[in-house]
Amino acid sequence: MAALVLVVSYLASLLILSVTVMRADTPPQGQTPAPGSPRPGASASASASASASASASASSVPAIALKIERARWEGDKAVVEGTWRGDLSSVHCDLMEGGKAEHAIDWWDRSVAAEQSFSDKTFSQEFVRAKGRVKDRIDPESEYKAVCSAQFSGGWSTAYDAPMEGKPPG
Repeated sequence: MAALVLVVSYLASLLILSVTVMRADTPPQGQTPAPGSPRPGASASASASASASASASASSVPAIALKIERARWEGDKAVVEGTWRGDLSSVHCDLMEGGKAEHAIDWWDRSVAAEQSFSDKTFSQEFVRAKGRVKDRIDPESEYKAVCSAQFSGGWSTAYDAPMEGKPPG
């Protein structure tokens, strides 16, 4: 019986510790970390060293950034264009609907990936209507935004979001 209490106490303390660490690494709801800042899970040791001293963090945090330059509706598709700085591995963009209660929608064809120009350090994503059965429809009265995230060498990542300009098709 004592062993069971000990095991349950140990598991409960691990749960509390993991929740505390996740909250410390997570930005307030609706915000993304500033470009160039490490994302949760990117590198726990780099995050710890970054908070240890300014001079140590300057040498360990790479110069990375991601920026959406334009996000707009063009007829029946949404188009996102952006740039990055650093040793990029990949970029992924999503189309979100709603203001405070935003959520991902399944309206767009997820097989169309973001295109990247490594020589120009630019990316673009076209969100086009998916064929077949789609449960979410585009509401011309709703607000939409693009959310793009980038993975960099060394396990670093960052994200950027921007509201979609214009109105979706009606």
